[in-house]
Amino acid sequence: MLAALAILAYVANDKGRGGGKRPNEEYNAAIERVVGGFFRGIGRYIAGRDLTGEPHSTATWWRSGIRTDGGDSVGDVPAPSAAGPPVSLTKPGAGASPALRSLLLPFRVLASMGRSLSAWGCWPHAARSLVRLAPFPAAWGLWRHPHLTEAVLIGAAIVVFLVAFSGPGGFAWWTPRTPTDDELLGPAVWAGARQLLRLDENEPRGKWLRLDADLSAEGTRIVLRLPLEWMGGKDSMGALQHVVDTRVPGEWVARWERSGSSQYVQWTRKPQPPAKPVLPGHVEWKPTGNRFEVFVGQAIEGDRVVDVRVQTQSATPHWGVGGDTGSGKSTVLYIPIVHGRQHGELIDILDTKQNSLIEAEGHSGVRVHKTVRSCIGAFAEFMVSMMAAETAMGKDAAPGARAQLIPRLLVIDELPTLIKMAYVWWRYGLKGKGTPPFLDWFSIILLQGRSSDHRIVVGTQQFANTFFGGTMERAQIGTKIVVGLQDRISWGVAFGQSTPVIQYDTTVKGRGAFADKQQAPDADHLFVREFQPAYITPRVGEYLAACPPAPAWFDAGEIAPWITGDILKEADLVAAVGAFLPGGQYGPDRPSSVTHAVAAGETPSSTSSDRVTPATGTARVTPRVTGAGAGGESAEDAALPDTYSLAEACAAGIVPWKHSTTRQYKKRSEERGIAFPEGVTDGRTTYYTEEELKDWTARWQESTRT
Repeated sequence: MLAALAILAYVANDKGRGGGKRPNEEYNAAIERVVGGFFRGIGRYIAGRDLTGEPHSTATWWRSGIRTDGGDSVGDVPAPSAAGPPVSLTKPGAGASPALRSLLLPFRVLASMGRSLSAWGCWPHAARSLVRLAPFPAAWGLWRHPHLTEAVLIGAAIVVFLVAFSGPGGFAWWTPRTPTDDELLGPAVWAGARQLLRLDENEPRGKWLRLDADLSAEGTRIVLRLPLEWMGGKDSMGALQHVVDTRVPGEWVARWERSGSSQYVQWTRKPQPPAKPVLPGHVEWKPTGNRFEVFVGQAIEGDRVVDVRVQTQSATPHWGVGGDTGSGKSTVLYIPIVHGRQHGELIDILDTKQNSLIEAEGHSGVRVHKTVRSCIGAFAEFMVSMMAAETAMGKDAAPGARAQLIPRLLVIDELPTLIKMAYVWWRYGLKGKGTPPFLDWFSIILLQGRSSDHRIVVGTQQFANTFFGGTMERAQIGTKIVVGLQDRISWGVAFGQSTPVIQYDTTVKGRGAFADKQQAPDADHLFVREFQPAYITPRVGEYLAACPPAPAWFDAGEIAPWITGDILKEADLVAAVGAFLPGGQYGPDRPSSVTHAVAAGETPSSTSSDRVTPATGTARVTPRVTGAGAGGESAEDAALPDTYSLAEACAAGIVPWKHSTTRQYKKRSEERGIAFPEGVTDGRTTYYTEEELKDWTARWQESTRT
């Protein structure tokens, strides 16, 4: 009856709007729409579906869903300032005492039931249909069989409360089904993709778009089928990618299939970059068993940590370590010393610091030179030994000459300091004129040492060309290692200005970088790797003591037996070395020799060589390794003056002007014919004595008064 009245009212209303001029078929269509809508509403009511409009959730007949309408009003969206604390996944009162939790349990259950009722639109259609139809049989039962119906209703209520008490709000024996990623994210992706693909609103999402249930799983995919008529240019493809990037968490990589009968785009999760390898803070040194491979530590290459071996049989056989004072470069120099001795090499160490390589002293096959005179004498002897070895390996050499040869290694610690001190010694100690030949010897050894098994390892503050005699000579330093903090200038000098600086933890002792003339895989510059040198210092004495003894002539400080008189004369003519060899005009009074190692149980400060001099009553400590300077240091060696760069002299007040002003006065004085001191240079900076600078200052000031 009510339905008939509704139909008549609608028809009359529609007829009134039309003025009675519409044909009969329009009235029939209107009646059909009303009747059809009425019966569709009844069907939706019985089936548990939404009565009007599009579905508000992804629920199906047997499965609950999630809201898809985003709320009913703008007020459902929280304001930015209204953001509260993150939602807790624990039950309310979980941290309370057992008694309090028991007291709060009924309230939590009621709250859980309230939340379930508020989520009515997400219930399975079967459950909603049951709730909607339940009042009709209940009303009929209360009318015809009241007692039985009351019992059934009480039982149903008990079941509902038992389910609620065992659910998430109570004992949490069961939890609701977790929505899949397809349910959560699929509608948002489809809303954007459908517009870009120009598909009809009624097209089902499942026909075109598929998201895996768990997009965080390994190998998960998002697949979107493409209409054959969709042109999809670069901009459209980028727009689809933007939809996925902005509506699906994570990073996704697209693979487009546009050439077959089935066209689609598939997104897979961008693989996580491999974890960056981390160098250990300590690397134990280990022998390689190969004389031409020196294990020096570990480095990072790509996504792995690898052992680093210096190849000394290459076209660039020499290598070096750079770093500021205290960075640990002297510690790294123990490695070639131990490796060389284990393979029978003879080691000469030039150590003007006099204590940086103390662990290597007192062992057969290792001569340590500590004074400038001793260092330059050893330098000269090493170069002559190299020239003699070249001759001994020639076709015209005397029979048996080659058999005498023994590989040799020259280790120079603090190269710039040695060069500076050598130049000061030459100019102010020896009163020498012109340029001394020291850097020329160095250049010759770097260029020719490999073929005669005479190699060099240097420790230096910086790999500047001037310290090595030039660009060509420095290029023979095949492997360059830097340790500690490096400024941009020193980095560029070592590896090239175009080589990017790599970051490493300078708080780790010895941490640095190395390059061995390999080109970077994807760039036009050196391949520089983060590097951690091996730590060998505590076992240096143990390793050296276990090595076979060196020839007696070496430990006694004599020159190599393959250096003949003819070779010595030729070397003196070519490189002016004769005067600097032991016994020469500028050479040490006696050669460097190796004393006995410290006995077991003794320390360097309490060896048997400590004696009390009766004349003075003071203790005198004799070093375990005696260089030429230890017993043959001349007066000019001990009385070398201090030298200053121009900037240092200005800062110290030796020159009464600022550095910039002093440079201007220096230029003007040279223009007026007032000679500026020649000074000495280490190849990069010129140094002057205090007396020279004060003399020039007085002459310049006198010239300005006249």
